[in-house]
Amino acid sequence: MEMIVMKYNVVNKNNESYIILNNNGTKISSEQDMLDIIGFCFESGVNSVAIDGNILSDEFYDLKTKILGMSLQKFINYNIRLAIIINEEKLLSDRFKELKLELNKGGNIRVCHSIEEAEIWLVK
Repeated sequence: MEMIVMKYNVVNKNNESYIILNNNGTKISSEQDMLDIIGFCFESGVNSVAIDGNILSDEFYDLKTKILGMSLQKFINYNIRLAIIINEEKLLSDRFKELKLELNKGGNIRVCHSIEEAEIWLVK
């Protein structure tokens, strides 16, 4: 298995911190990649993450692969708040839009339209 290199920054705002992944051309394509992100949180002492939806591989958006569901469950299990930023909602399938509505009802995972929206949610 090839190890991917993800770069991230820790952002501090209003006495709260979160990790934002940098889009360096690397695509997140597996459950292991998401576990690596959780590892970044533990290394940094942070329990919130913002991910640009553009760095998620197409397999994440194909709910039949179950990669997204299994990955999101890991964030819930480890009590890490996750904001996925997707500003091109028209590209999402109907099933993904339904999932988005369900996720946004909970407290651990949110699909946001902008980094500003994600940041407001992550630091509240």
